[in-house]
Order: sequence, then C-alpha cells, then structure tokens
Amino acid sequence: MTMGCLGNSKTEDQRNEEKAQREANKKIEKQLQKDKQIYRATHRLLLLGAGESGKSTIVKQMRILHVNGFHADEKKRKIQDIKNNIKEAIETIVGAMNTLVPPVPLANPENQFRLEYILNSANQKNFEFTQEFYEHTTILWQDDGVKACYERSNEYQLIDCAHYTSEQTLEGTLVK
Repeated sequence: MTMGCLGNSKTEDQRNEEKAQREANKKIEKQLQKDKQIYRATHRLLLLGAGESGKSTIVKQMRILHVNGFHADEKKRKIQDIKNNIKEAIETIVGAMNTLVPPVPLANPENQFRLEYILNSANQKNFEFTQEFYEHTTILWQDDGVKACYERSNEYQLIDCAHYTSEQTLEGTLVK
C-alpha cells in the first residue's frame, strides 16, 4: 500500500504558470505605483478666459521657461502660426473697416486694390504667403485708415498679437 499527500494535486506546469502570473502581477502593481507617484507629482493648471485673453500664451511661456523651449519641428510650425496670425490680423482689420459704425475709409484710395486682394485671399484654402501678399500687407499697415481701424479694435475681436505682427511686418522681420 502506498501513501501520498493528496493536498497538492497541481502539475509542475500549473505551478510554473501561477508563479509567472504572480510575477507579472507584481510588475504591473509596481508600474502602477510609479505612475501614481508621477501623477501626484504633476501640477495641473486650469486656465479659463475669453477668446484671445492669453491662455495659450501662458502655456507657451511656461514651456519656454521650464521645459527648455521648443524642438526644431515645433519651431517650424510656429513660423507657420506667425504667418497665419499676420494674415488673420490684416484680414480682420480691413474686414472691419466697412462694418464699424461709422465705417473707416482707407486714407489712400489707391490702396483699395490691396484691400480687395487681402479680402479675396481670406477664403482661399492652402493660401501661399507670397511676396505680393507681404507687400500689400506692409503698405496697408502704413495706411492711416487701417491704423484708425486698428485703434478701434475694441469694437471687434482682433487677435492679441496684431500690433506685434504689424510692427514686425513693417520691419520685414516676419516676411521671410
């Protein structure tokens, strides 16, 4: 007669599988603990405000100050963003000239074709920033009527960087 222990009826493969599962579970638990610590150490900030109130600007400034700025590909995208801001600013201003009460006329009527060029470019998809666009924009920024309309920007919504982009466009630093 043979006596044996009946308490352990698992095969060697089953024991190895359970051991592997316990080790995998330990790794997952350890990773979860690390992720939890990282999450708790992360500072979150909710920025609320009206359009064009500077929420994105604050985020960008924090990134520049605390995350070593932007990568080369991000800088290239920012160049495109700046060009789009130039276009949006001049389109908004010349578009507002006729909608304000009283309307603001161009100081130099000879610039009317430039104004029409800008307004016609507003609806173009895949707009290319040609030298012609920059020339028209630069001359329009110098028109006293456009300047007067800009001075009334509290009467319509204009991107906050419009003044900066106008100065840089006039100086030729953003035209390249």
